[in-house]
Amino acid sequence: MKNLWVVPILLAASHATAGGWEASTLDTSFMYQNGNYGEVGNASITYNVRANIQGVDTPKVKMAKNQNRTALAFKSEFGDLAIGLASYMSGAIQLSGGDATAAGCIPDPTNAAIGLCSVVPSADVTTNSLVLLGRYKMNDNLSFLAGANRYEIASGATVTALSGLYEVSGDALVPTFGAAYELSDIALRADLVIQSKTKISNFKAQSSFAAGGVATTLQDVSGESMTIPQTMKLNFQSGIAENTLMFGSIHQANWKDAQIVIPERDNGSALGGVDAVGSSFANRTTYSIGLGRKFTEQFSGLISYTTEAGGGKTTSDPFTLRNGYQSLSFGGRYTVGNVTVSAGYNYTLPGDVDLAHASGGVPSGLTASYKNNNVSALGLKVGFSF
Repeated sequence: MKNLWVVPILLAASHATAGGWEASTLDTSFMYQNGNYGEVGNASITYNVRANIQGVDTPKVKMAKNQNRTALAFKSEFGDLAIGLASYMSGAIQLSGGDATAAGCIPDPTNAAIGLCSVVPSADVTTNSLVLLGRYKMNDNLSFLAGANRYEIASGATVTALSGLYEVSGDALVPTFGAAYELSDIALRADLVIQSKTKISNFKAQSSFAAGGVATTLQDVSGESMTIPQTMKLNFQSGIAENTLMFGSIHQANWKDAQIVIPERDNGSALGGVDAVGSSFANRTTYSIGLGRKFTEQFSGLISYTTEAGGGKTTSDPFTLRNGYQSLSFGGRYTVGNVTVSAGYNYTLPGDVDLAHASGGVPSGLTASYKNNNVSALGLKVGFSF
């Protein structure tokens, strides 16, 4: 079983409904490929996530925007030392709350462009990660990883809340470290990766509406903050029979200590000063288990199940669109010479949740109810050794 390494296909869909604003986690599997190695992957994610805006007579409105996520990774070996570089979309808040308009709602009377009828904000915010990693092999079994993950909010990021439109920006360098234990004879590997809690010290929010609701140039908002949570991820795999591999992971993120805050800014509307953005993320732990099977020297397949426990059927966090989730992934990998092509599909069922919002200025009853939603994704990855 020494040569059995069925690497799980990277599907961004497995994190399509992750906690907080997390879109994808750091996948370190490329660091364990033999020799020099590179890969590129893409996932297309379709969010069938809709909500009823209670208190008004409106049909279900699609609240989450579809996404395309691309990931790149490269690793080069220098004896017992390997240096790797990875790039991927690490976070996303892409909501369409502003589309939830209906008769009976109360838009901002001073500016029709605001006109939100939903306590769910509209948002187009993504964070991209560029990771530099080093892996040093102490011996054939034990190795250590260390590096840094540079998070950056993509340019043009905006959040539109009841009090107006806000542009946000910032970046941070997150320490990353870990360790791995391997037994190649049975294809066993267990690796733990930890990323430290880091505040985005230069996080900046600017409002395009001045007091009185008059459109103006961007003005700074005081007291805003955004924090990247501490995360720990344990990956494991082991051969359990000839040409058969079991794999899984446990991912824990301390979102409770990592919130997004943009203080209220009174734009002079009838709604008064309302909270622009105030998340209330909860800690999340995600479990995954799967089986891989090598059918021929060229082709292998896998199936996996992922679950995350919910935090309750009611939330006050406008960014939380589900109460935990369950997902199923399956795919295959084909090898030709030094090139591997992997493809897979993921289907996710988010748990039902109601958004109860009691922030000042929000009309009574304007809450969102998410029920019977689903997320699907197709992923493709090409890897090459040289």
